[in-house]
Amino acid sequence: MISILYMIIVLIATCCGAIAGLGGGVIIKPLFDLIGFHNASTISVYSCFAVFTMCIVSIIKQMKKGFKFDFHIIVYISFGSLVGGIVGERIFNTATASMPNNIVKAIQACLLGIILILILLYNLNKDKVKHYKIHGAIPTFLIGMFLGTTSIFLGIGGGPLNVSLLMLLFSYTMKEATVYSISTIFFSQLSKISMLVMGGTLFTYDLSLIPIICISAIVGGYIGTQINQKANNNQIEKIYNVLMIVLLLISNYNFATNMFM
Repeated sequence: MISILYMIIVLIATCCGAIAGLGGGVIIKPLFDLIGFHNASTISVYSCFAVFTMCIVSIIKQMKKGFKFDFHIIVYISFGSLVGGIVGERIFNTATASMPNNIVKAIQACLLGIILILILLYNLNKDKVKHYKIHGAIPTFLIGMFLGTTSIFLGIGGGPLNVSLLMLLFSYTMKEATVYSISTIFFSQLSKISMLVMGGTLFTYDLSLIPIICISAIVGGYIGTQINQKANNNQIEKIYNVLMIVLLLISNYNFATNMFM
């Protein structure tokens, strides 16, 4: 039963993630928390594999379709995201080692809720907000590091924050930001998987559901990328905003449940 639930959630999450540049983890993490079958560490690993798989599928499809990346941006922000992913994983491990599981989940839900509120406020008022066109290796690296740290600590893939910051700081359209977001997410998740393998902790988790999760992520990533390529900026933006509202409600529920359980 749990495998079917996870399969459906990952399929929907990675489809939505590929459409709107969310990665999928921002949907998987709170819904897996809501089910409550696994602890925060295991959920983080499952989310990481789902998001990583979806990113591979989406990037390959976007490149085949002819999307032209600014490779200077990709290199600097992705390297920053790799470093940030390592930092975020260390913070997460410290938190899980020193605090009860429900408190860690409550902190993650609270921080995610704050981020989602800020993102919604930005999206609703972005025509009134000044946008920037950041250049240079160091600022771009630092942005990537911030995104990687946040995404790995929260176990969400970072997508919502990635998309909004890429639009705000690099003046990308929603559609461009979704593709760059997925590229950045790929490297932050790669850093987490690398640390799990090199640290010898990967096989301490229950990996029996990983094949189902990865297959679901492949299908979801493929379908979502197809929709993204056919949709216009306004359509993607509407999907993005609806997802933010739904996720905010789930995050609030998870915070209350874990904080007061």
